[in-house]
Amino acid sequence: MRAMKPTGLALLLLLALPAAAQTPVIRLSPEQTKAAGIALAKLDGLRSDGERRLPAQVVVPPAQTEVVSAPLGGVVTAVKAAYGETVKRGQLLARLQGPQLLQLQREFAGARAQADVAAEQRKRDESLFADGIISRSRLAVAQATDRQAAAQLAEKRAALRLAGMGEPGADGAGLSGAAAVKAPVDGVVLEAPVQPGQRVEPTAVLFKLGRLAPLWLEIQATPAQAAGLAAGDKVRVPGCADEGRLTLVAPHLNPATQSLQLRAEFANVGGCLRPFEFVHARIAPAQAAAAGAWRIPSTALVRHQGQGWVFAEAEQGFAPVAVRVMDEAERSVLIAAAEGASLRDDLRIVVAGTAAIKAAWLGIGAGAAK
Repeated sequence: MRAMKPTGLALLLLLALPAAAQTPVIRLSPEQTKAAGIALAKLDGLRSDGERRLPAQVVVPPAQTEVVSAPLGGVVTAVKAAYGETVKRGQLLARLQGPQLLQLQREFAGARAQADVAAEQRKRDESLFADGIISRSRLAVAQATDRQAAAQLAEKRAALRLAGMGEPGADGAGLSGAAAVKAPVDGVVLEAPVQPGQRVEPTAVLFKLGRLAPLWLEIQATPAQAAGLAAGDKVRVPGCADEGRLTLVAPHLNPATQSLQLRAEFANVGGCLRPFEFVHARIAPAQAAAAGAWRIPSTALVRHQGQGWVFAEAEQGFAPVAVRVMDEAERSVLIAAAEGASLRDDLRIVVAGTAAIKAAWLGIGAGAAK
């Protein structure tokens, strides 16, 4: 006898009830089964090691980032490096020019002159003291003055080096007010916001450099996806010969995304990863907690009332089984049995034609569920 389609009120009542309580076994006729293209697969052949496949972004660790800032205010007269370029330590990045830089050179020249005078005075007083002409206190004053002048000269010399400027000559030659901004490390230019002709203030960011070994992967995961993962688990990215390691599984949720942050480190990238690139990470848990996991085709999973389900072969039909979705890839889903449900390797589940079984399960269409 042909199954009757439920009325609107009956359908609402049917959907409000727990699905497993509505239809413990879903029965389809051989004709319906054939027409729906239903195919089965044994869970034993879908056993998974629990590998999670999650989207990730490549980032440069903070410890691998160097910020190059303007030593003093001035005008950028030349820019010699651009975004994405590889630079070597000591390589010229930009040139600056300004009155503050010129003043720094003048201060150095003055400090050097004072240091020369103080050194000569100390030598003269040491000679006079040796001849008994002056007192020890006068010699001590000369020596203290010499030390102070030498310290001031060292300070001005260090300031010149930090500004990327050369030391002017004793006669004032070389006073230019120009500074060379050089790369402090080998790396790649991650940011280059400065332009020729731009006026910059002291400490303004001119470049941001990154060393590309190691690199991090920042991964967002749901609590279910992160279950069983721990620091030390292996992480692979398609196209990379070397694997990385999971270094962080955050203990708390991000309040904005309601997800957990995972972090993996790749010590040797060999050019296979680029900063800010989006990739797919494959994380294999080292713990055996993932023993009850299967990776099934996406077509085998159905959702109802916010819960994932698979249809297992049962006597004269199919039985819905609640599952916990651990992660989803483009064509596959990693699942485990939900709390209170059971899955075994010897079960056969529906991997194609699930739409027809779901319709019969919910009492929609011509499917018969008893």
